[in-house]
Amino acid sequence: MHITNYKGFTLIELLVVISIIGILSSLVVVSLNDARAKARDARRLSDIRQMANVFAIEATQGADVAEITGCSATTVEKNTRSCTGPGNVAEFNRFSDPSIPTPDDNNTLCRPASSGVCEYSLAIGSTNVENALILFYLETDIAGLNSGLHSIDPDGVVN
Repeated sequence: MHITNYKGFTLIELLVVISIIGILSSLVVVSLNDARAKARDARRLSDIRQMANVFAIEATQGADVAEITGCSATTVEKNTRSCTGPGNVAEFNRFSDPSIPTPDDNNTLCRPASSGVCEYSLAIGSTNVENALILFYLETDIAGLNSGLHSIDPDGVVN
C-alpha cells in the first residue's frame, strides 16, 4: 500500500485565511474613516476658536464697537472668508471648512437649517465684533460637542 503525503494547504484553508484578512482590512478602513472625520472636526474647532479670538481682540481695540466690514450679516448669512475688517478679521479668508472644495460658493454656507458639512458663516445679526456669531458644522461627537450645527460667539462660547 502506498500512502501519499501531500504538503501544503487545502483550498478551503486558503479561502478561510483570505476571508479573515478581508474582514480585518474592512474594519481598519472603517476606523480610519472615523479618524479622518475627527481630524476634520478638530481642525474646524481650531479654526473657529481662532476666529472667535480675533473678534474678541478687535472688540477691545478702540473706544467704539468696531463694525464688521465686507461680511456684515444683516439680512442673510455671510461667508466669513469675505470679511475685510476690522483689523485681523480680514485674515478670515485663510479659514475654510476642510470638507468644502469651493469655500467661496455661497450655496455651501452654514445656515440654521444646515444638516451636513457647510462653510463657516456669520449668522444673521452679526454686524459688529461684539455680537458676531459664527456658524459651523461638526461631523462627529468631539470635545464634548455633539455632531451637527453649532455656533461660537466672541467669548468662545460654543452652542
